[in-house]
Amino acid sequence: MNDQMLSGQHPPLNDTREAGSFRDDPSRERQPETTRKLQLLSVGSLVLGIFEDEIATIAEWRRPTPLPHAPLAVLGVVSIQGRILTVLDPLYLFGETSTPLGFPFEIQVALRGDEQIALAVENTGETLDLAPRDIQPPLETLIRVVGGIFHYGDQRVNVIQVKELFPAALRGRERRRRRF
Repeated sequence: MNDQMLSGQHPPLNDTREAGSFRDDPSRERQPETTRKLQLLSVGSLVLGIFEDEIATIAEWRRPTPLPHAPLAVLGVVSIQGRILTVLDPLYLFGETSTPLGFPFEIQVALRGDEQIALAVENTGETLDLAPRDIQPPLETLIRVVGGIFHYGDQRVNVIQVKELFPAALRGRERRRRRF
């Protein structure tokens, strides 16, 4: 031990001789907060936000092939970049009335992940850099797909949890499983 420790004094904060000096060091500059890019999307009266790293591509509208006995949120399947994706209607997921197939949808947002899904949207908006502290918990906990909300100008943006889209579209239906 050095003389400062014996006398009850601690070494100066900028002294790097002691292990762990990085922990609660207020003299160090604060690390810049990490941000993620969020793509704004709109459909009907909804403004949605999906993190850019969860989007595979944004494609022009292609009419999905309907699936028999599919839940109402499933518009059908479509091929985008060689992948067959299930196209979901976000209006239905949010409990709003949907429009007939093809209107007002103009874009399909293919999402990354194991579920292989795409969202039908009207148009894309800006891409924002968003810090986690900017996102507030959702007001309605009944809508599982919303991971949080934030306000951008006078619009309320619903930040989508991509992993919750498919379960929300099925709403209690069990997926068919291969039986051996």
